Amino acid sequence: MTNFDNVQPPQQFKYRDNDVCIKNYYEFTCNNRIYFTEKFYKDLENHLYKFNIEILSAIDDYGLAMDFNEVDKLYKKEIEPYLDGKLVNETLPDMNTTAENIAFWIWEQFDRLLPENNKLQKLEFFETETQGLVITSELMEK
Repeated sequence: MTNFDNVQPPQQFKYRDNDVCIKNYYEFTCNNRIYFTEKFYKDLENHLYKFNIEILSAIDDYGLAMDFNEVDKLYKKEIEPYLDGKLVNETLPDMNTTAENIAFWIWEQFDRLLPENNKLQKLEFFETETQGLVITSELMEK
């Protein structure tokens, strides 16, 4: 006998109709050449980038938002293969692979991949432990 033997399904699964903002954290290591001018650049080897995403998600009839594991699957299948362990100058679109541009690319990937009733709200992207940038849905609408 366990503590859960007498637990029955609730009569009401969904407590409120509000949306919630779920948050996932990721990191990847890559090689990257960043250009400051056409002739001046910096090479970053095994550089660690970290980022958080926040997704506005509708609550379903069972009281659940989008499953964190589903977000992880999207990242691992559709985004991470272009970033982790790669020379991103070769795997990302033709652009200067600055933190800003990498973050915009990540935003676009999540934005197109998220299922209906889920919307990317915020991406915090860190180039170092103490420096980074933030993209929000409001900024992306400008």
